[in-house]
Order: sequence, then structure tokens, then C-alpha cells
Amino acid sequence: MDSRSTSNPRSPIGDPGLPQAYVVRSQRERLREAMIRVAAAKGYEATTVADVIEIAGISEDAFYEAFEDKQACFLEAYDAVIDVLVAHVTTAFEAAEGEPWPDRIAAGLRAMVELLAAEADIARMAMVEVTAAGDAARERYRAALARFTPFLEEGRAYSGQGDELPPDTARFAIGGATSMIFDEIRAGRGPELLRLLPDLVFAVLMPYLGPEAAEDEMRRVARGD
Repeated sequence: MDSRSTSNPRSPIGDPGLPQAYVVRSQRERLREAMIRVAAAKGYEATTVADVIEIAGISEDAFYEAFEDKQACFLEAYDAVIDVLVAHVTTAFEAAEGEPWPDRIAAGLRAMVELLAAEADIARMAMVEVTAAGDAARERYRAALARFTPFLEEGRAYSGQGDELPPDTARFAIGGATSMIFDEIRAGRGPELLRLLPDLVFAVLMPYLGPEAAEDEMRRVARGD
């Protein structure tokens, strides 16, 4: 844990007319946002509480009233990021209701890569820095990936061979896709993620449809059909 120092003199005193619950919530949100930005810029290991409170404009005492330590702040910020990402994918997937399942998967994947490409800090925190934040963060990462498996379970019925697929098929498919995203973001190519979309579609659909049908879907996405 970072050692405490004197309170940040830039910390806002606050409006005495505001309810205390609002002030506390606002401070937590600012600290989470600051953690996302600092961890993405410096890396989790190099990030300090002092960095976070400087960006947030909040006193150190207020930080420790909200969070036990740097990791606790990171984990809460990470959970918030994943909530946004899952909601974004869910909206796109559900908006394609009535379309064939592969098209709905492509829509969800497109929404994911568009958001990650547009929000570089969120992308780096969600996919890269979480792996450096300790065992608890890595467990959070595994739990986050599991939140995407319901989108894939429909593929068992669509494939016509659902009974023959291993129980962990969805996890394997998600793992393959996220490993490609991880490599691109770590290499600094996060803003270019959209060009990876056809490959991601193939990686997710192949276990369900087989290589030939998945390749057809990949080419269709590449053409923009």
C-alpha cells in the first residue's frame, strides 16, 4: 500500500448543500475514472495512490475513506469498465434479434471492438493491465469473460451438433478471441481493432459451425455484407 502523506490541497471542499451520499458517490466515481486513466498510461504496477488522487483532485484521506488500497480502487474501476462493455455488447446483440445467430455474434463483436478502439484507456485496463494487478484481478478477469458466454450458448442449437460440443466450448471460443484482442492492445494497435473483426468472428463461430462455414461468415463480415 502507498504510504499516506498530507491531504491534497487541490481537493474540493464540497458544497455544504449537497447530500453527503452524493459527495461520496461523486468522489468514488472520480477516483475510479482517475485509476482507469493512470493505470492505462503508466501500467498498474507503476501507478500510485498519489497519482490517482492528483488526477481526481481528491484528498488522500478521502481516497482511503473510499478504498482500502490501490488494488481495491483498481478492482472497482475494472468492474465498472466491464459493466459498460457487457452492456454495450448486449445492446448490439439484442438489436439484431430476428437475425441468424452468426449475424448477432458479429454485431456484438463489432460493438465490442468499436468501443475498445475508441476508448484506449478502457481497452488497456480491461484487457492488459488487469493481468498485472494480482490474483484477485485475474480472477475478476476470468469472471468477466464468463459474462460473455450466454451470447454463445445459442450456437449449440444453431450448429445442429450441440450435444457433441464440449461443455467449455463457449469459454474456449471467447478465450481465442480475447487473446487476439490482448495482443493487439498490448502492441499499441488498439485503435485499429476494427480490422480484426473478421478474424474474431471466425474464432468465435468456428467451434460451433466448423471451419468452412465460419470462414464463409468471416468473409461476409470482411465484405461488409
